[in-house]
Amino acid sequence: MVKNGILIANFGTTVAETWEKALEPIAGEVRARCPDIPVYEAVTSPTVRRVLAARGREVPDVSAALERMAADGVEGVTVLPTFIIAGREYERLVLECGRQVEKFRSFRLAPPLLDRPGDLVRAAQAVLERQGPLPEDTALVLMGHGTDHRGDFAYGALDCVFRELGRPDVFVATVEGYLGLEGLKKRLGEYAPKRVILRPFLLTAGEHARSDMAGEGADSWKSVLTAAGYGVDCVLEGLGELPAIRRMFLERLASPS
Repeated sequence: MVKNGILIANFGTTVAETWEKALEPIAGEVRARCPDIPVYEAVTSPTVRRVLAARGREVPDVSAALERMAADGVEGVTVLPTFIIAGREYERLVLECGRQVEKFRSFRLAPPLLDRPGDLVRAAQAVLERQGPLPEDTALVLMGHGTDHRGDFAYGALDCVFRELGRPDVFVATVEGYLGLEGLKKRLGEYAPKRVILRPFLLTAGEHARSDMAGEGADSWKSVLTAAGYGVDCVLEGLGELPAIRRMFLERLASPS
């Protein structure tokens, strides 16, 4: 019988509180779902690994984790990335896994959260359910990371899904991608809410959420939108804290990529 193993590949975060709230529950639910299968974890961000190492916590990268799995006798691997889109990080993960695949009899890399049209709808519904009803004078803004990689299109598609769901009061924007802050200001100006709720569309409410979104600096989204005349509230909750989002990741253990 083939000995199977699961590798959870996180980008990671240096904020211990949000690691506990967003990443540990995913790992815990994977272990609960697959109690007889060894579960390993890796961090893809070199910066996060360095910071964690300085704090006395050594977390391997994907290659090291796969080498450990092979040494432990694992023959069939499922890699579960906790990435939001198929962007540059996912592309690097594909290449890194490709360098290790021959060590195993079977190998499967699961897709990111927003992989197919149905994923967009489910993710949108998960956020709406978590947020609850909005007052008529309020808009919800979801801040994604964004990228210059072609995978950035997923954020625009998600923004369209909210319109299709009859929610013109929900906006998707990104720190680094096409749907940036300047475009968001224009779209909010056309919708004309009095208040804005900012939520991270990120797995963890880490540095981007705490600094770029909710920070006190003049360039944070909170500060910029406040200066534009909106009342601004920030929700520091990562997607990994939403049970419905965690279910989407867990389903990737069984469904084909």
